[in-house]
Amino acid sequence: MDAPLPATHVELFAVQPRVSLEDYASPASFAARHRALAARVDALRARDEAGRPLYPALAVWPEMVGAALGLMGHLPRVRRCRTTNAAMTRMALAEWLALWRTWRRLRPPTMEECLYVAVAPRVHRAMWETFSGIARDFGLWVVAGSALLPANRLGPDTPEFEPDGARTYNTSYTFSSEGRCVAVTRKVNLVPTQEDVLHLSPGRPEDLPVLQTPFGRLGTLVCYDGFREPHTAKEPYFVPCAQYLDALGVDVIAQPSANAWPWDAPWAFNDTAAGESQLRREQWFNEGLYTQLRTLTRVRYAVNPQLVGGFLDNTFEAPSLILERTGPGEVRVLAQSATPRDEDVLHVTVPLPERVGAQARTGG
Repeated sequence: MDAPLPATHVELFAVQPRVSLEDYASPASFAARHRALAARVDALRARDEAGRPLYPALAVWPEMVGAALGLMGHLPRVRRCRTTNAAMTRMALAEWLALWRTWRRLRPPTMEECLYVAVAPRVHRAMWETFSGIARDFGLWVVAGSALLPANRLGPDTPEFEPDGARTYNTSYTFSSEGRCVAVTRKVNLVPTQEDVLHLSPGRPEDLPVLQTPFGRLGTLVCYDGFREPHTAKEPYFVPCAQYLDALGVDVIAQPSANAWPWDAPWAFNDTAAGESQLRREQWFNEGLYTQLRTLTRVRYAVNPQLVGGFLDNTFEAPSLILERTGPGEVRVLAQSATPRDEDVLHVTVPLPERVGAQARTGG
């Protein structure tokens, strides 16, 4: 068999699922839902005459896609709940023995953290098995959105889970095309009024992983970490993480996102005293990764999928984006979802970042 030619391009996919509570009924329903989306990705890939993919591919799922996995097995119990808090209370009553054991072992300071840790082995396994299988079976590099998880004492590349302490993070896993979990990203900046009230812990910018891949150096920023400035004046520890990854030589940024505010409504944190009147969709571009990319020197591409639909009292809407920094101070939108509320899969085929392409051509 002829050896494959060095890659000249990479295929980038932003996966925008429209989720509902029924997606989280069981590990099987969750896996089936996202394997169907992976099949859509697979159908779009360029292939040679033998049917083999011509180029490496990166597929990015959105933030919070696994946040409701703790509800697995409890849907009949929580289906009529109007709020997440009510559903968590019913779950806690049903999981009282696991909660008591978790509290006795780790002493989490809040009921929410205790519940996250108690259900974490099930959530982790569902995320790991679903997206490891997708990566392996479809030959994709996968950034698997995010779920609410503590650190795993056993390491990332196993479906088994033992909590390493009670702190819970908005956590994103990255899988290689062989199905191995090769990186864990923990969100650094927690969104005010959204994540701070969930008793999550922030990750550290110095722990953001950078991966060497066939299409260059890959880093993940979970949603708010891709913004250039904080939403409010009361966030003294906000870190514009894209600048950090750029300094580490990242070529491609994955930014899994989930926007919980109405896309076409006034921005919740407008400084009205200063006359600010942005809509959320305007603020996303004015303060988010689109604008920050202009100031970077190394990052070439950004893949920003969005979660749409929702569960309980959580509703998400925004269009997914694939961006390219074309030069100093210049950014263009390579692809954008047609609507901010419908399921979609964005796909572009782009040249490898210049440095990576040069190495591929010379075999370096």
